[in-house]
Parts: sequence; structure tokens; C-alpha cells
Amino acid sequence: MNELIEKLISMGMGRLMDESRDEMAMADKTYKADREAENELEQRYESLDLTREQRIIINDYIACTSTVNHRYSDIAYMCGIKNTVEMLVSLGLIKGMGEKN
Repeated sequence: MNELIEKLISMGMGRLMDESRDEMAMADKTYKADREAENELEQRYESLDLTREQRIIINDYIACTSTVNHRYSDIAYMCGIKNTVEMLVSLGLIKGMGEKN
């Protein structure tokens, strides 16, 4: 199964994942509301009277959290593909990886 995932990634799955996820996110009311709240909070954060060191720590924390969340969403997406393929194989709708014809 990992062979399938690696092959999908090498075939540009990352780009497809991003496009598909972005399209669905832009159609989701909750996501859009959360993005608006995020933008408002970012403006409020920028207006805080923080030292350079404090701002660096907070910015690094925000960047790290964002990277972790993005990676987790990529992993979740790939798990969904993997689980779907496994289910289709178990139902006999497609042949399993490594099976001989």
C-alpha cells in the first residue's frame, strides 16, 4: 500500500490535494468564518506592544503550529486515500497492490 501512496505523490498528488482541499475549504462557511476571525486576531496581535524578542517567539510558535497542522491535514488526506483503496480491494472492486494478474 505504501508503494501506491509513494506513486501517487510522485504523480503530483500533492498539487491535486492542495487544489481539491482549497476548493472545498473556500466553499465551507465554517472555514471561511474561522479565516475571518484569524485575520482579525492577526491584526489585533500586530497592534500589541511587544518587544522584538517576544514577537519572534510568538511568530515562531505560530509558524510551527501552522506547519504541524498543514502536515497533519496532508497525512489525513493520504490516510483517506489509503483507507478507500483498502476498502475497494477488500470489496473486490479493484485488485490489491502486489497481486499478480
